[in-house]
Amino acid sequence: MSGINGSNQLDVDLQCPKCGHPVECGIGFRAGAVKGIKYKPGDKISWDGKPTWPSERPIGGNFKTIGYFECENLRCPTWSDCYPEVQEMLVTIEGDVITGYSSVSYKPDKIDFEVFSLEQEV
Repeated sequence: MSGINGSNQLDVDLQCPKCGHPVECGIGFRAGAVKGIKYKPGDKISWDGKPTWPSERPIGGNFKTIGYFECENLRCPTWSDCYPEVQEMLVTIEGDVITGYSSVSYKPDKIDFEVFSLEQEV
């Protein structure tokens, strides 16, 4: 774990990939300055302030990171309202701009906001 508390939020129109229910909480993710900033797709990530995630800006501001969300539908097969079972989203950032997000199953039993290069498969 990074030692950083909190996350930023990516607000998107998202449906749970498991049950189709609208997700209203957004995607918690870490990129740039981690200060509870609310972003939308197409927004530029801020690197102003500390702490930052990752600790150094990737070359060209190009990277992917794992974010987390939960489905509020009590009938959803993934609903547990708490760690350790989480739903994961891969957030893509190119030139410091949020260019995409997609549902993944990477490490659903661990929250670590892992960072990848754009070329890495997740």
